[in-house]
Amino acid sequence: MLYKRGKTYWYNFRWSLRNADSSIESFRIRQSARTANKQDAKTVQDEHRRALRLGEIHPRDPWPKPTAVAPPIFRAFAKEFLQYAKTHTKPGTHTFYDGCLERLLAFAAIADTPLNAITGDLASKYARHRQEVAENSIVTVNGDLRTLRRVLKIAVEWGKLPHASAVHELPQPKGRDRVLSFKEEALYLAKGSENLRDATILAVDSGMRPNSELFPLLWANVDLTAHPECPHGVIHVRQGKTASAQRSLPLTPRAADVLQRRKIEAEAKPKQSPFVFPGAGNAGHVISFQHPHEKALKDAKLEPFEFYCWRHTFGTRAAQSGMDRFTLARLMGHSSPAVAARYYVHVTETHVAAGFGKFVEYQTRNVAEGIAAAFPEASDAVQ
Repeated sequence: MLYKRGKTYWYNFRWSLRNADSSIESFRIRQSARTANKQDAKTVQDEHRRALRLGEIHPRDPWPKPTAVAPPIFRAFAKEFLQYAKTHTKPGTHTFYDGCLERLLAFAAIADTPLNAITGDLASKYARHRQEVAENSIVTVNGDLRTLRRVLKIAVEWGKLPHASAVHELPQPKGRDRVLSFKEEALYLAKGSENLRDATILAVDSGMRPNSELFPLLWANVDLTAHPECPHGVIHVRQGKTASAQRSLPLTPRAADVLQRRKIEAEAKPKQSPFVFPGAGNAGHVISFQHPHEKALKDAKLEPFEFYCWRHTFGTRAAQSGMDRFTLARLMGHSSPAVAARYYVHVTETHVAAGFGKFVEYQTRNVAEGIAAAFPEASDAVQ
């Protein structure tokens, strides 16, 4: 039956459907034909009946059938993703995604392709292009591939894509497990820039995670006041990779000297930065030491390693110095909930300070020996 409501025609009819158990179910179909022309309205109603009769739709399904929306082009969706990342992720994560997407968008085969056409094979072609043409490290390329995988996953969550193709990272050696000797440390520090040396000393003497804790370190979280349990001062990690990353790190004498000097230099500048390691980018702080790090490795003639290895070196040296595993777990800020529940709750600040005292003695003694091994001519001159 056709009838008019306002200026628009509607139709109303009943439709019966036989179920698998032979029972009959009746439905009332009532909806707008979305037209002011009666003949057009009748055509819409007849098409609806035809689709029901042929079993193309169920009486409860919408009509007309929704038309499939073509997935967006990667370049367009990348802008939406960045807005999402800016709101829902940490500033450092947003900066990471921004850099990776900039490189991905420079590859036209991905940038100008609909999301549903981005396959694992296309991702592999991008990886080969980055390695062969741009000569990027595997770590950088894998960061781009993780970002691509995340973009596709968000597109699925938002209903822009029915499913996401698998994007596999390139195999890479476990570069973060390297432990540096004290001799290697001395050679590295001797060839590094002042900024790099300072960051390295803080990393290897505190175990801070470089990207999430060291590079964005604020002066507000540095306390250089002597306390009974922290005679050289302390760094407060307010936030980090996980909730367990929140901790207080006592300073070694040389780490305290670095921070004291940098603080005096920072206060003398007309425009003061809130960051210990200020940077020129949008983040306001240093986000990478890649180039000075690579130069120091080359000048010191050391085997390549990631800057993150200084954190791993701290943990290994702390264990070798006799520090118990409970104190070490607290200082490293391990993220495992099982470890957190079993270890962190029972470690007192006094216990941490006592264990750290052993590390300071061990570190001071071996740093001097490392310098002597790296530069024997200087040691002979002193004698």
